[in-house]
Amino acid sequence: MSVLGASAAFTLLTAAERDALAPGVIEAYPVFPTQAAACRDAAAATEVAAVRLPGRADPGAGADRLRDLVARHELLRATLSLPESGRWLQILAAAGPDPEVHDLREAAADDARGRLSALIRAERSARIDPAREPLLRLHVVLEPGGDVVLLAAAHRALADLVDLPTLLCSPAGPPATGTTGHAVCVAAELEAAWDLGGPANWRALADGSPFTLPAAWAPRRGEPAVHHRLPVPIDDLMDGLRGLADAAGVAIDTVLLAAHLRVLGMLTPEPTAHTEARLAATHAGEGCAEPLHSLALPLAVSRGAATWRELVAGVGAEARAAWRYRHSRPEPVRAEAERLAGALFVAHPAEADAPVGETLANGLRVDAWPGRVVLSVHGAAATGPDAERLAAMYRLVLAAMAAGTGAADAHPPDGEVRLVLDTWAAGPVAPHEPVTVVDLLRERAAATPDALAVRGAGIAMTFAELDARSDRLARHLIELGARPEALVGVSLERTADLLPALLGVWKSGAGYLPLDPALPAERLRHMTLAAGCRLVVAGPAQAEALGDLPVRMVLVDRDPAALSAQPDGAPDVRPDPANLAYVIYTSGSTGTPKGVLVQHDGLVNYLRFTLDAYVAAGPGGAPVFSSISFDLGIPNLFAPLLAGQPVHLLPDRLDVAGLGEQLAAGAPYSFIKLTPGHLDLLTHQLDAGQARSLAGIVIAAGDAFTADLARRWLDLAGPGGTRVATEYGPTEITIGNSGEVITAAPATELVPLGDPIPNTTMYVLDEFLRPAPIGVPGEVYIGGAGVSRGYLGRPDLTADRFVPDPYGPPGARLYRSGDLARRLPGGALEFLGRVDNQVKIRGYRVELGEIQACLCRHPGVRDAVVAPRRSAAGDERLVGYVVPAAGWPLDAATLREHLAALLPEYMIPARFVAIDRVPLTPNGKIDVRALPALP
Repeated sequence: MSVLGASAAFTLLTAAERDALAPGVIEAYPVFPTQAAACRDAAAATEVAAVRLPGRADPGAGADRLRDLVARHELLRATLSLPESGRWLQILAAAGPDPEVHDLREAAADDARGRLSALIRAERSARIDPAREPLLRLHVVLEPGGDVVLLAAAHRALADLVDLPTLLCSPAGPPATGTTGHAVCVAAELEAAWDLGGPANWRALADGSPFTLPAAWAPRRGEPAVHHRLPVPIDDLMDGLRGLADAAGVAIDTVLLAAHLRVLGMLTPEPTAHTEARLAATHAGEGCAEPLHSLALPLAVSRGAATWRELVAGVGAEARAAWRYRHSRPEPVRAEAERLAGALFVAHPAEADAPVGETLANGLRVDAWPGRVVLSVHGAAATGPDAERLAAMYRLVLAAMAAGTGAADAHPPDGEVRLVLDTWAAGPVAPHEPVTVVDLLRERAAATPDALAVRGAGIAMTFAELDARSDRLARHLIELGARPEALVGVSLERTADLLPALLGVWKSGAGYLPLDPALPAERLRHMTLAAGCRLVVAGPAQAEALGDLPVRMVLVDRDPAALSAQPDGAPDVRPDPANLAYVIYTSGSTGTPKGVLVQHDGLVNYLRFTLDAYVAAGPGGAPVFSSISFDLGIPNLFAPLLAGQPVHLLPDRLDVAGLGEQLAAGAPYSFIKLTPGHLDLLTHQLDAGQARSLAGIVIAAGDAFTADLARRWLDLAGPGGTRVATEYGPTEITIGNSGEVITAAPATELVPLGDPIPNTTMYVLDEFLRPAPIGVPGEVYIGGAGVSRGYLGRPDLTADRFVPDPYGPPGARLYRSGDLARRLPGGALEFLGRVDNQVKIRGYRVELGEIQACLCRHPGVRDAVVAPRRSAAGDERLVGYVVPAAGWPLDAATLREHLAALLPEYMIPARFVAIDRVPLTPNGKIDVRALPALP
């Protein structure tokens, strides 16, 4: 049946359906395809909406207005019927529901508010049986002070089709004519259901997720949830906005919709997020004159465009396509919690009132009229300051559109940008002389030559001895070819030779490459060759593991004569602060680890920070118990020495079950830097007295640090006991870039990342390198003195991760960390996870792609995916999902043995699960969520 042929009554029914109608029915038509599922759902929720008409003198005006609406809009007078044909029908009655009046004018204000809330709750909980009762219930509440509240409760079959707040906000109109004009809308819907292009239209949204307001905006537990209604003034912008509409060939409501989608795009890091907008039949020009006829359809949020005209035209085209393919739309968001985090845009053709906050179904509702925009923000979704910040963002975007500036120029309010850039993002400026650790340690050795510098089992080395041993090794290395900018491998356990070797390499001018003896031999060989090492300082066991590499082994236990023959005193070489200090290898996405090039000046800047923040907490130095390949332990190695305090070398192959006992025996320390996993162990291994006197401060870094763990340590150590701090920083920015002392467990799930250390910066930016709004996730970018050179032999990767700093001096760079975070209203930086495919396991940053690549090298593995999964105890572990090759039964022990030869132990998955194939999304990406759950 065509739209033009639907002007006569009952045209859309079959003969059998017409014959079965009861006498007196003036019109009937099938339900829309989008309504059919709701008709069949007996448990469909009842939608409730209300508007407040302020200060109306006539108490009967509200009821009259609702009766007029019912008389003018025949779809409000429809009931449902299910005849023998099996097709649900809408039956148009001559009269519709009559409003129930609740006169509360004599009640106390608090009592009236409570009774209105009770009415709303009762209507929401009262289900409507579409086969037995009207789809709509109406109420009028007369409030103290003269306000009138209009309230509507509707079955989903009607509420999906009619935006209830729009219904109640509709202005009074001419008397009803009794025509059957809505049949044209029904015919258009039935025709649209046959359009088969829908699935292709919605495919772009299939991989996305519904837009959600920033979680950080929600009130904290215990805070009152206050709803907010904020007008966005645009009267002065209308000429420019109308000009933009004309230039793009769209109506003004599409311009306002584009502004809304652009603001939402600024509030989410999800590139394929989508939201809902109420689109009306009148928008599509299908001949449907019913202004209430609309559907909430998903539209992609906007990440910007080259021009506002391009953006608006694109939104107009997307809206037209969404309406055309409305009957194959993805299922709308139904869960209340998800809706209260989401947003809805509704355009109105004429002036009307906005809904009462208590009945808001969405966290954000944007009502737009030709000259006015009003934001209704649910109290559970945002606090007052965040709601006001949101309104300011709408104003900024609309002003930019009216002025015709580039679409990418939309940004948070200027005051917020200045607060973020000038106050929160920059650490203190702390000028210092350009020196290296070598210079500082020479001064220390001269000042306190007889003080203890290194201690451990059978080890007691003074500063003078450390200085002399490292000088002799440096001279020997220089004779063998060590020079500035070269790399010398160091593969030693935690013995008396370790610190002289590291310092000796620096004194030769070279940088050191840590080669942890615990790593697989193949990985050590790869690192040595990739770094171009010609010299490796090693013990005999390590030399044997490195095999027949084309390098000169400097065996510390076999070259005593060569070392003793070197004259006393410092060599002539003096490393420059801009020279290479060391290379640390981290996990790489291609299956090959990548080396990070760190300079002396960045290292000195970080160590100077630790002198005040950590070493000054006591006189006992620090213990070393982590791998030299893990830069988290570098401050434990060098910072105590700069202050004249000893470094305590704990035994190699230390069983973590005995970590607490070892640390307690060596206490008290000035500081201990460790991972949150280590700190968690200590909360179980130490008693209150041991924790209290363990150190001046313990610093948890290298992994997510939970507020619960911080709370447990504070309780264990007690007031006046060992303090606890957090530190954050990727290897690429020289160990650490931010941190803070924790005096009380934070309200957030994870401990915030802290403030930038001196001479560094830390931003949360969007994809255009603009500051993300407060509370909005973005990627962490780090600048300043600690930014490393980049990656050894990887100019492509360096250019990708190290970008020009738009907020720093000429030539400055930012490191794009891949970490996701958001600024909280007070400035704290909350860590949210990884942007890419990297995860932290036991403090180590792991690229899942490297593990997958190594798994696929096994001949019995056809394909593989590695994903982090939380165990029953709550710790994160790696799981390898393997597609076995034909005829090969999965053997976990064989795979572990295979990976052990290629990867460090912490990168080997804890579990292996056989799967038939790697699940993919409709766009061909790996669907991690579809991987089988662990039993």
